[in-house]
Amino acid sequence: MVGDRTDSEITTEGFWYQLAARVRNRRVELGFKEAAVAAHLGVSLDAYRDFEAGGTRIPAALLAQLGDLFKVPLFFFFQDLRSKEEDVDPSILAGAPVLTVATTADQVAVLTRNFMSSSQEGQRLLLLLARAIAQDADGR
Repeated sequence: MVGDRTDSEITTEGFWYQLAARVRNRRVELGFKEAAVAAHLGVSLDAYRDFEAGGTRIPAALLAQLGDLFKVPLFFFFQDLRSKEEDVDPSILAGAPVLTVATTADQVAVLTRNFMSSSQEGQRLLLLLARAIAQDADGR
C-alpha cells in the first residue's frame, strides 16, 4: 500500500495512463485534432481530453471506434503495455509523443509527409541516405 492507494490501484492507474498515451500519440501521428476525434466519438472535447490525459478510462466501445478511426487493430492500444507503474518507459509518459507507425501504408504516408515538408537540401540528403541504406541491405 502506498499512501491511501493499494498496489492494484497503482498498477491499474499506470496501465491506463500508458494506454491513454498510446491513443494520444497515434492521434498526433495521424494529424487529427482533439475536437475532430471527440466529435467522431460523440463525446465532449473535455471528456476526450480527459481520456487522453489518463484521467478517465476509455470505454471499450470507444476504443474500438478509435481503432477504426486510427486504422489500427484494437490490440494496437494494448500491445506491450506494462502492468506496473515502475516498469513504464519514461519516454511513453513524457510530453513528446512516441510515434508508432502501425502499417506499411502508414509508414509510407509518414515518410512522404516528412519528405515533402523538408527543404530541397533535406530532400536531397534523405534520398542519399535511402540509397545508402538500400545498397547496404543489398551487400554492396
